[in-house]
Amino acid sequence: MVQIAKLAAGSYWQHMGMKAVEGSDGKIRVVLEITDDLLQIYGNVHGGVFAGLLDSAIAVALNQKLDENEGASTVEMKLNYLRSVNKGILYAEGEVIQKGKKIIVGKGEIKDGTGQLVAFGTATFMVTRLTAE
Repeated sequence: MVQIAKLAAGSYWQHMGMKAVEGSDGKIRVVLEITDDLLQIYGNVHGGVFAGLLDSAIAVALNQKLDENEGASTVEMKLNYLRSVNKGILYAEGEVIQKGKKIIVGKGEIKDGTGQLVAFGTATFMVTRLTAE
């Protein structure tokens, strides 16, 4: 879980206000409290926020599958928006579908504070070898 802590400590996560939390079911979720800074001109959460949240949730899942000397970067993502949201909290959860030597494919869902599904998607990540610092 050290890699999840590293993700959550990153400047992007801090900027967006995302946090990784473990649910009572043992699954890790990325939580985001909706603020006015995340709304588009019509008063709803911007689509890019959903994309960043889904990407981060899938990254949490795949980082649990990486070896110590591996990293990963998103190379493709598909996201379906199901309904708009303008307040409250969003919860995202990712899952690895397939991990190969060079590519990892994952899927994820975003739900609102009532548990209603608001978006889902898939992402492909490229596995990279980390160099010693």
